[in-house]
Amino acid sequence: MIKIAKETKYNAGHWYRYLRKFIKRDKILIDKSTEEKLLESSELTNFQKVSLKLALDETTKVHEYIINLNEKTKKKNFNKLMEKIRENEIK
Repeated sequence: MIKIAKETKYNAGHWYRYLRKFIKRDKILIDKSTEEKLLESSELTNFQKVSLKLALDETTKVHEYIINLNEKTKKKNFNKLMEKIRENEIK
């Protein structure tokens, strides 16, 4: 993961997409020792450290965001969004 952190150092979206491979709704593939090593590493930016910590905490919005990256968009929600776009409510 250190290599991944280096590759995504200044790209939050890319970092989150990598995190989603290790954080799933039913399973987190990052154990405590790996988490500690990552948080202590000088290779990660402060943003990466904070977002990693929040992503691993199941009570945070960041965790939910990462989980949602793994799930398909519900067609009902997508259709509502498209309707608003057509009505020029969202630009």
